[in-house]
Amino acid sequence: MTDKNDDEALWKAVTDTVRPLNSKTPAKKSEHVSLRKKLTIDFQPSRHSPDFNYAVCDPLIQGDLHAMDKKTGQRFKAGAMQIDARLDLHGYTLDKAFDVLKNFIHDQSRRNARCLLVITGKGGLLGRGVLKAEMPVWMNSAEIRSLVLSYTTAQPKDGGDGAFYILLKRNRT
Repeated sequence: MTDKNDDEALWKAVTDTVRPLNSKTPAKKSEHVSLRKKLTIDFQPSRHSPDFNYAVCDPLIQGDLHAMDKKTGQRFKAGAMQIDARLDLHGYTLDKAFDVLKNFIHDQSRRNARCLLVITGKGGLLGRGVLKAEMPVWMNSAEIRSLVLSYTTAQPKDGGDGAFYILLKRNRT
C-alpha cells in the first residue's frame, strides 16, 4: 500500500510528462521514475504460481499492439500465428472461469507457449456475454498481467467476437 506522499509524487510524475496533443514541444522527463519500482501490488501468489513477479505493469487494452514489432502485430491480429493452446470457457461461472483462465495462462507460460485462443462465447442474442465482458479486467489482473503481451478479438474462423487471441510474453530465463 502506498502513502499519501508516494501518491502525490506519482501524480506529479504523470502530470509532468503530459503535453497537449498538438504540441510540438517534447514532454518533460520525470524525475520520479523510481516510484514505479516501489509500487507493487500486494498479492500473495497461489500455489500454482510461485515463480512469477506481480509487479505493476502498464494496463493492457484490447487490440493494442504497440508492445511488439509491426509484422508480429499484424500476424497476431490477423489470426495468422500458430495457436499453441485453446481454452473454451462455455458453461463456467464467472469466478470459476477466472480461476481456469488464470491457471491455463500460467501453465501455458511455463510450457513456453506463445499464442493462445480463449473462447468466452458471444453471450446470447445481444452479444453481451458476462465472460466476454470480463476479459479486459482479467487480462489486467495481478495474477495474469505480467505474463501477457497483448490480446485481441479472434478472427471469425476462430470464434470471432466470442473468442480472444492472447499473446504471452517470452520466458527470458
